[in-house]
Amino acid sequence: MDRYTLGKIVKFFFHWHYDIRVTGEELLRADATYLVMPNHTAYVDPLILFSEEWWLPIRPLVDELFMRHKFFGYILRKADAIEVPDLQKVESQKSKVESLKTKADVAGQLSRIAIDSLAEGKDVCFYPSGHVKTIDKEVIGNRRLAYEVCRDLPAGVRAILCRMRGLETSRWSKLKPKQWKWRRTVTLHFEDHTEDLRLWAQTLTRREFNERLEEWYNNFEK
Repeated sequence: MDRYTLGKIVKFFFHWHYDIRVTGEELLRADATYLVMPNHTAYVDPLILFSEEWWLPIRPLVDELFMRHKFFGYILRKADAIEVPDLQKVESQKSKVESLKTKADVAGQLSRIAIDSLAEGKDVCFYPSGHVKTIDKEVIGNRRLAYEVCRDLPAGVRAILCRMRGLETSRWSKLKPKQWKWRRTVTLHFEDHTEDLRLWAQTLTRREFNERLEEWYNNFEK
């Protein structure tokens, strides 16, 4: 089964269970290469994004634990996902100094993979926070990936931010208490921030850059 057929099937499944509303997706229909950076509300975020934009060959960066799930892993491999090593597992086997070095090495490798893929004309998607949120706001902290990729963003690439909401108290989230709903409303909103992100990455510190992203993701008025 090709990724496009699979995407349509997954979209049908999610729309049967969720009321999914998308705004700004026309930004992804131009003849361009895209870097898509969503906030991370729940474990199924990558699948919903994949199913809604099934026609766009985005390569998501996905945690290795999720990739090894029989069902979800199959879908993500069809999407040509890039596997991200489970750093928690690595940390448990190493000293603190070695663990920090491993984190830096992995972050550097992911930045290079993302930049090289974009330079080759491949669409890429990753979550700047690097994890599903555990409190009711997006926290990126001092993560490197978004900052480094936007600092060296290849010419012609459009950088799109995606704000997703609605899954925060679902079974797929880390927030409590859980609230079961049969027809949960899920929203995806896309905005093109290419020039802002290039400028921020060139003129701000990594932490300041991430704070700008956090502010956008946590703007609940839009």
